[in-house]
Amino acid sequence: MLSAAPAAPAAPPSPGLGDGEIFGHLGAGGAALVVTVVLVLGVKATGKGKALSWNLTLFLGALAATLYAGAGGIWSTPADLLASLLTAFGVGGGTGPLGNVGMGAVACCIAAILYWRKLTLKQVAVLGFVAAYVAGRAGGIWGVAASIVASTAKFLGV
Repeated sequence: MLSAAPAAPAAPPSPGLGDGEIFGHLGAGGAALVVTVVLVLGVKATGKGKALSWNLTLFLGALAATLYAGAGGIWSTPADLLASLLTAFGVGGGTGPLGNVGMGAVACCIAAILYWRKLTLKQVAVLGFVAAYVAGRAGGIWGVAASIVASTAKFLGV
């Protein structure tokens, strides 16, 4: 009796657009690294590329904060420092030198600074990072902005 030759094993499907990993598998730490490199190089472009726009710099700063939180390890250090600074001022605790200051008030102040101050792209990137950290804890309309940034991180496969 003749039997059919066994079929060659199929290669596993490679991750890609269908899996949400448009750049291949980055990993949380890898995505944080990529966004950091783009920010550092993009705020002061000296090569063929142009400097990042103000809006993109702000968004990438916020995305960096989200990715850092997801990556953990050494990447969580900036957020830990920011949390310590806000706690020292009594934000969210009511025991600081400014009285009872909530995260929503801090988010409003950051928005005012971003709107009315002339800032360098480096300053915009840092404020984007701070804004994402604060927005994620402030709730309200600020929480919506934070969830949009978090959705982008998920789209990148992180």
